[in-house]
Amino acid sequence: MWSDSAMAMKRPNAVDEDLVTRTRLAVLRLARRLRQQVTPGITPSQQSALAAIEHRGPLTLGELAAYENVQPPSITRIVGNLEAADLVERTTAAADRRVSLVQITGQGRDELQAIRTQRDAWLAGQLATLSPDELDRVRAALPVLDKILGLDPEPSPKPEPAPRRGT
Repeated sequence: MWSDSAMAMKRPNAVDEDLVTRTRLAVLRLARRLRQQVTPGITPSQQSALAAIEHRGPLTLGELAAYENVQPPSITRIVGNLEAADLVERTTAAADRRVSLVQITGQGRDELQAIRTQRDAWLAGQLATLSPDELDRVRAALPVLDKILGLDPEPSPKPEPAPRRGT
């Protein structure tokens, strides 16, 4: 009798352990290197929360904690630090004045843009060391990585219609 893991190795779409391990390590290392490219300032947890607030709009602390997958006391501390740095502000919900919302400030947007600019500059420098063929392979891998993440890949540009020939 075959075990599940032995059967998985025999399936046509089974992926070998080396590919899984190398992919995981490459993605983790790249993410770590990108995080390291930011000059000291706000912490990675604060950056993540700030980006979530920017992306999702004003949120309650409970919504932000759930989105960031952290405990409410942790998100309270993170938001308190962001608020002290004038990167977010608390407002009250129009529908229920008892509900407090957190929204990003202009300074918070500027901070995120600076972080993204630093990371993009580092990555652009790394990509510039690659050959045209290597760049094409990276470009071709992006939709696959999006699929692994469950994201919709960017739509492909529609081909230009062929010129009509005279009838």
